[in-house]
Amino acid sequence: MNLGFYSSIARPALFCLPPEKSQLLAELLLQQTTISKSFSKFFYFEDEILQTNLAGLKLKNPIGLAAGFDKNIKFLPSMEHLGFGYVTGGTITKEPRPGNPSPRLLRIKSDKSLINSMGFPGEGLESAATRLENLPRNPETIRVVSISGTTTKDIVACQTTIQRFCSALEINISSPNTAGLRIFQQKPKLLELLAALNQNKKVPIFVKFPPFQVDSKESIPEETQDIVEACIECGIDAVTLANTIPVEDKRLAVGKGGLSGAKLFENTLSMVKSLRVSYGSEILVNACGGISTG
Repeated sequence: MNLGFYSSIARPALFCLPPEKSQLLAELLLQQTTISKSFSKFFYFEDEILQTNLAGLKLKNPIGLAAGFDKNIKFLPSMEHLGFGYVTGGTITKEPRPGNPSPRLLRIKSDKSLINSMGFPGEGLESAATRLENLPRNPETIRVVSISGTTTKDIVACQTTIQRFCSALEINISSPNTAGLRIFQQKPKLLELLAALNQNKKVPIFVKFPPFQVDSKESIPEETQDIVEACIECGIDAVTLANTIPVEDKRLAVGKGGLSGAKLFENTLSMVKSLRVSYGSEILVNACGGISTG
């Protein structure tokens, strides 16, 4: 088994299926931890030069799995055996959600990208907590869990329950496919949320930002500055920069979604650079978007 097998056999076979069915098939396979363990030697690479620290968490390498792949925490142990420095489960919400209607996932093969309008489909907090409590952990891989909601009360409820089972929490205030989240992109509401989270905090907290476009002067939009400054004021451990880029596409049932994949890489670099130029070491940055190789 090697990457040649994936590119010549597995990938073409999966791409014969609609995107969500490919995902479901992958999920079924990944729930068999023995399969991922048998493949782990092909993905594992260790070198001290790759080790890094994020908010006090020691990572064996800086490449992580973003939230969204394992929404219901069904196969995190398998992902933890595939060479990542950290894996992020979720996003988890307090109540179960059906998500948006299908079609809600598109492949853009020419750009090695996806457009999704999933809308946080998930089984809810109770189900996720039960799984997290019983799933084995790989001590070499940091486990992060993404949580979200449309009220401070719901997000704090997720934090209180989930933080016992992970090394860090990521607060998703930026999914372009979920109604009601934008309220936390307003500084007063975000300050209120972060203050409430700090009262219950047991593990590091990351805040996942919406993407932004950097102008020729490398300046940051005012609304993004408000989010950064709220995070700094509240002592948030790191920011994840950034979520998918909102796009319109009539092939999706809701007509719009979030773009992810290789096409995001240059904008991710620009966002990280502009944030670092503006804020220096005041805030740690976890880059997300378009990263396909270490």
